[in-house]
Amino acid sequence: MSASFRDKDKSVNVQVLLRCRPFSEDELRSNAPQVVTCNDFQKEVAVSQTIAGKQIDRVFTFDKVFGPCAKQKDLYEQAIVPIVNEVLEGFNCTIFAYGQTGTGKTHTMEGECRRAKNGPKGQLPVDAGVIPRAVKQIFDALEGQHTEYSVKVTFLELYNEEITDLLAPEELSKISLEDKQKKQLPLMEDGKEEFLFEV
Repeated sequence: MSASFRDKDKSVNVQVLLRCRPFSEDELRSNAPQVVTCNDFQKEVAVSQTIAGKQIDRVFTFDKVFGPCAKQKDLYEQAIVPIVNEVLEGFNCTIFAYGQTGTGKTHTMEGECRRAKNGPKGQLPVDAGVIPRAVKQIFDALEGQHTEYSVKVTFLELYNEEITDLLAPEELSKISLEDKQKKQLPLMEDGKEEFLFEV
C-alpha cells in the first residue's frame, strides 16, 4: 500500500462497509429468491426487485463489500485491524453493526466464541467475530510492550432507542424484561445535538 493511499485512507472519518450473509437453511429449503448480488472488487451491491412484472435493479456503492463467502478473519483483517491500530495509537474509534433483525449483525460482531473453546496457544475459533478478535488484538499489543496498562471497554447495544450494556454482569441479564426497562441507560442531548450516555 503506498503512502499516499494510506494518507488518503486516514483522512476519512466514517466508512460504510456492507456484509451480505449467506442464505440460511430455512431460506434454502423454501427456495427463497436471491435478490442481492455482491461485487467485492467493485465495492457494489445490486438489489433486484420485480414490480408489476418488470425487474428493477438498483446498485449501491460502499467503502468495502464482503459477500456471502467472506470469512470472519478476512473481514477483520481488512476492515477492523486498521481501526484497532488507531485505538492503540490513542484515537477514539467506534465500530457498529446496523441492519434488520436476522441480517447477521450478531454473527459478525460476536461470532461463535461462546460455544467454542479457544484453540491451541489461545487462538480464537475460526468463527470468532469482531469483538473477541479486537480484544485479542488489543491485549496482544499491550502485552508485547511489557509495560503496565489499564483498559476500559464499553460494548453497547442500541435497539429501539434503548441502550443496553452488553458487558453487564450476567445476573443483571437474568432480570425480567420489566425490571430491565426500569434500568435503562440514560440517553440525553448536550445542546450541540450530540447524544451522551453513561455506562
